[in-house]
Amino acid sequence: MKNLTLDETKKKLEKVGLKFTAGNLSYLLEEAVREDMNLHEFLDSILTREIERKEEERISMYLKLSSLPPGKTLENFDFSFQPSISRKKIETLATCEYIKRCENIIFLGPPGVGKTHLAAALGIRAIQCGYRVLFKRLDDLMYMLKEDENSPITRRRRRRYYRSSLVIIDEVGLQPLSAKEANLFFHFISTLYEKSSIIITTNKSFSEWSKVFAGDEVITVAILDRLLHHSHVINIKGRSWRLKEMEEAIQFAVDPEKDSHTKPSEAIFSSKEGFSSS
Repeated sequence: MKNLTLDETKKKLEKVGLKFTAGNLSYLLEEAVREDMNLHEFLDSILTREIERKEEERISMYLKLSSLPPGKTLENFDFSFQPSISRKKIETLATCEYIKRCENIIFLGPPGVGKTHLAAALGIRAIQCGYRVLFKRLDDLMYMLKEDENSPITRRRRRRYYRSSLVIIDEVGLQPLSAKEANLFFHFISTLYEKSSIIITTNKSFSEWSKVFAGDEVITVAILDRLLHHSHVINIKGRSWRLKEMEEAIQFAVDPEKDSHTKPSEAIFSSKEGFSSS
């Protein structure tokens, strides 16, 4: 057998897609000698690292394609600030078993209570579990649906929102839809029904949804029927994160030497407990 050079071996590794091993071959060989690995252990070591690197690359790519807002994870969500949320329930959902069953999640609550944070955090967990995810605010989703309305069906099917296992629709109810938009949204939900999972965040109670969908009660009932079938509804009752941060900023500006977590006078800011549709 002819003497092989490292460069020749690296080229072969690159040809079969083992780029990490090719780029770190010298170090890996030195490590194998230092750790006194046998051939089986060495092979297992490089394959394990290749798998880990490919998984890191997949997660990075899926996160980029998902349009998820950065920095919103379950690890940095303060459950103590929103005691109405069952941490156990959220952690159960974070296993992503609901996606296997094509179940939906609906986060209800007033602005600023953490609906978007939890939805995005579950989106990140879904990507880590191997699923494709797409995050869109309702107005951005409607723009895409209207843009695709007259496109060939083959092109529409290539859209990420039809190829994702989980679609997160943020801020449903922030702005009312026209009759045409409500109809488009209904057909979109119907297409995903029992094929993908959907997470909705909304500041409107279900009794107010007809106002969101152009006052059309028939369309509204049809949309809710598909969303609520096989669903987890989480009603968040509590204070706004953004008001809390504003209170702390004001307190610090008034007296920088005091603990920034000291609450200012309730006369400055007050937040009604529980769900509000305003």
